[in-house]
Amino acid sequence: MVNRITIKEIARKADVSIGTVDRVLHNRGRVAETTRDKVLKIAKEGNYSSNVMARHLKLNKTYRISVILPEENNYWLMLKEGIEEGCEEFGQMGFTAGYCFVANDGSQAMQLNQILDSDADGFIIAPSAFHQQTDLLSKLREKGKPYVFVDSNIIDAGQLTFIGQDSYRSGVLGACLLHDKYLSDYEIYITTFSESDIKEQIIKNRIEGFRSYFDENQISHVNIHEVNLEKDQITADDFLNVLLKHENPVHLFIPNSKTYKLAEQLIQFKETNQLRVVGYDLLQSNLRLLNSGTIDYLIHQKPKVQGYLGMQSLYKNIVLKTDVPLHQYMPLDIINKENVMYCQ
Repeated sequence: MVNRITIKEIARKADVSIGTVDRVLHNRGRVAETTRDKVLKIAKEGNYSSNVMARHLKLNKTYRISVILPEENNYWLMLKEGIEEGCEEFGQMGFTAGYCFVANDGSQAMQLNQILDSDADGFIIAPSAFHQQTDLLSKLREKGKPYVFVDSNIIDAGQLTFIGQDSYRSGVLGACLLHDKYLSDYEIYITTFSESDIKEQIIKNRIEGFRSYFDENQISHVNIHEVNLEKDQITADDFLNVLLKHENPVHLFIPNSKTYKLAEQLIQFKETNQLRVVGYDLLQSNLRLLNSGTIDYLIHQKPKVQGYLGMQSLYKNIVLKTDVPLHQYMPLDIINKENVMYCQ
């Protein structure tokens, strides 16, 4: 019996995605000529047979993927854009996506139950959309359908895979960026905005990682404060006045994409207070402040890539019946105004 190479093996040898191999072998979509030649050469040498894929195509089946994300904003729209790219690539295999942006109010339970009661073939979920309603995970498990977590993770929750950053290590990185080459005393404010922020596990992990950097390196000349504007009933202007009272330089770590909400108040004090700011995500408001020099660094989570990999993982599991790694960690990309033009 002749051993025949599989699509997965072709992709590995050609160093391309499974979707790219599929496009080449079935002559659909645009692929660079050099990549096409490489894939076809490997397939020919490996006695590839397309019978299995052809059988899937003849089934003419539609695979419905339900996507559950928090309230719509630019970050989640970028993640959605990546999912749409996945739908376009795997659409020939019948993949479609429906979206539910879950509001953080009394309607969330009803919204989520309606989605979970649907006949979806798989799910892409940002766990923060559950807003602490962990009982819904039991319902999700009972459905027996694969589900992918993006952005944040829940340990041992039955997910097919998690796609996102190591939030603890990203917090360590944030601390390293703020402390780099700073030997004198200074003040650090770990700043969040709403009470829901500090309830999210991903925020807790980042803050824990941030603090661990100073503990493990025995850095004692830094004063670290934590402020949540809503919980502490502080306005942005009041917070600004607190910062201005310090004689020491002030550094800010804002552990989510809301950096712009505070940084805009601090533009005029950038130099006088030797302000250094680290935040997350390439939202347009953040990019404007990064380019102006008000924000020093943004840690880029690649939401578009997360969305695409979420759809690809379900394709591999549902159609190709291949294994998917439990964790697919995004790199901890450091973006400043010198390299941001290459990241958009």
